[in-house]
Amino acid sequence: MWRTMGVHVERRQFEKWVREALDELPASFRPYLKGLEVRVEDYPQEELMEAWGLTPPDYPFGIYDGPSLPDVDDRDGFDGIIVLYRRPMEEWSRTEHELRDQIRRTVYHELGHRLGFPEEEMPDALRGGVGGRWASDALRNEASRFLRQARHDAAAARCLLNEGACDWALDAALSAAERGLRAALMAGGHDPDALTEDGIGELLGRLISDDRGWRDYRAFVRLDRVNTGMGAASLPTPAERVRRRVAAEAVDLADRLLESISREVDR
Repeated sequence: MWRTMGVHVERRQFEKWVREALDELPASFRPYLKGLEVRVEDYPQEELMEAWGLTPPDYPFGIYDGPSLPDVDDRDGFDGIIVLYRRPMEEWSRTEHELRDQIRRTVYHELGHRLGFPEEEMPDALRGGVGGRWASDALRNEASRFLRQARHDAAAARCLLNEGACDWALDAALSAAERGLRAALMAGGHDPDALTEDGIGELLGRLISDDRGWRDYRAFVRLDRVNTGMGAASLPTPAERVRRRVAAEAVDLADRLLESISREVDR
């Protein structure tokens, strides 16, 4: 479950740390700040969350809105906006040091998108900010945060299955699995920023590369292919298409997966 606010600072302090992050930007990237607006908001607007396919508490820390460097003709200053979401970063952080570090990481990460870098090719100077890659304590905290949300999803999946909402139960179990796999990878030292675009198949593949014991959970790849969308009007509804045995398999497998992951994250 989304935890209560860990850190709260005055807005002007938050904005001061944003300015300092920009001031600390490596010199080779500074020319691309021209034409860029950096804005601080508390939360994303509801219609944006819907457009991104996100629901609370899965708030982003920031976004970049605008063209990327490879797509513009005039590279000497082009418009764009980075929006930083203050409250989600405060909720995630346990200390002011973590909050300040996360501000820097988010600013640089979104700037990387302005420069046209995909997630997997983000330069280290932008992926982790001036401080380099994630510190071990911050990585452990992020793994724990994902595991807590995965447990919440798994509990919801079990309740939905008991109520007979098999399509919803399958969705919740898959969400628990995806968050749990991310937690396991972070606990194993993987950079969260490098996992952003990965789905269940890619995440599980990474884990199996590290330890072949995770092959026991390959059924999630098959379960993830079950279509729970509405589809054409002529098709049966998801509630009719998703059989109870499929949902039950996903829920039971999610519970077992999180048990295994808990040993990795909590040790």
